[in-house]
Amino acid sequence: MRYMLLIPEIRELLAEGNTPDLVSVLQEMHPTDAAAVLSALTVAEIAQILALMPPEFERDVFGYLEPDVQEEYVAGAGRERVQQALQSMLSDDRAEFLERIEPRVRDHLITMLPTAAREDLKRRGTFRDDQVGAFLSTDYAVLHPNLTARAAILELRRQAPSRETIYYSYVLDRAGKLVGFVSLRDLILADEGRLVGDVMKTDLVSVSAEADQEEAARVIRDYDLIALPVVDGAGRLVGIVTHDDAADIVEEEAQEDFEKMAGVTGHGVEIGEYDYLEEPVLRQVRRRAPVLCVLALFWVVTSTVIQGFEESLNKGLLLALLPMVMATGGMVGTQASALVIRALTVGDLGVRHLPTVVWKELRVAGLMAALLGLIAFVNSLLVGSAAARPDPLAAVMLAGGVIGVAMVGHVVSAALLGALTPIVVKKLRGDPAMISTPAVTAIADLTGAAIYLVLVTTLL
Repeated sequence: MRYMLLIPEIRELLAEGNTPDLVSVLQEMHPTDAAAVLSALTVAEIAQILALMPPEFERDVFGYLEPDVQEEYVAGAGRERVQQALQSMLSDDRAEFLERIEPRVRDHLITMLPTAAREDLKRRGTFRDDQVGAFLSTDYAVLHPNLTARAAILELRRQAPSRETIYYSYVLDRAGKLVGFVSLRDLILADEGRLVGDVMKTDLVSVSAEADQEEAARVIRDYDLIALPVVDGAGRLVGIVTHDDAADIVEEEAQEDFEKMAGVTGHGVEIGEYDYLEEPVLRQVRRRAPVLCVLALFWVVTSTVIQGFEESLNKGLLLALLPMVMATGGMVGTQASALVIRALTVGDLGVRHLPTVVWKELRVAGLMAALLGLIAFVNSLLVGSAAARPDPLAAVMLAGGVIGVAMVGHVVSAALLGALTPIVVKKLRGDPAMISTPAVTAIADLTGAAIYLVLVTTLL
């Protein structure tokens, strides 16, 4: 990063007491870049620099500091500086920071906060981590409907330093109930004497504080919102979810699904905290071995099924094509499962779409099965002709046709299995991401082997 080259210059300006140039250099940076530079300094230097900067700079930059730097700063910067840093942070950033540190230190820091901030933290604790109420921001702009557009702009100028965004302002009645919202653009374009109540929009889109975080992210995406209001059961505004929060939610959910499908969570490892290089070998084995042991049972059953057709498998043609049939079905089932899990995650699918999914997969799998069945048919003709020249052409054609039909049946069943399993798990209030690729593959192998062997031995 190019700004890292400025670290010696920052230290030199600080040592010389050249405050104007120091402030100017740091304020020209994006908060992320400024935080990266400060993270390379000592706690004493960070405290000295933040004391020289405007409060909004400290608020914006502190949240981007490396977590270990934040904790070192809290431990060594002194009560006054720490208190100012905590009070300057946005409510959601402060809650996230306090949640991350040790309980003993957290309890001490909470006593430094004003009553309203302590109540906010207490309220957040009543929600689950995946509910909107646990991470919403309470730093939103509020206007009264009887304000004129001119007065509203002046009021926003007063509120702006402590608000996360002022592009949307929320209009509340005397009971705190959300009655509308107005954008900064609409206020600027409106006549100065026009009332906020006449300018505001009342077609509100909001979510409950008890809603799942994925629902909030979906609403922000679907309605292309910068911020989404959050209301309680009585319709009172309790916070907002911003578009950057939605991006974090999507990333977190994707990470969570990936880790669950890979089987790397559990045994003391929280979502998003998995580190492949740092994890002990034995703990990784403890997490991964149980799944493999369960899947091994399917493979045992599969081998038992195959042994039951041992006499038929002595025919070289059937034995030669069995690996292709099983592998193809496993891949088809995995593809269908991955696509459906993704659609469930982003909200494109629900349990009500089960008939639609069945019909779609029947068509998709049918076309793929026809193609793969043709390949199996041609392959069986070539293998049969090369391996058993005395066989009449009619017998070889019959074998190829039966094997092609068996491939079609296997592919269709595998696709339906891969697509329907996540939906069924969702209906049973389970997590579709836990239906990992090995599980779908193992079940598809079992059903595929059974379908293939039954058909070819019955018809041939």
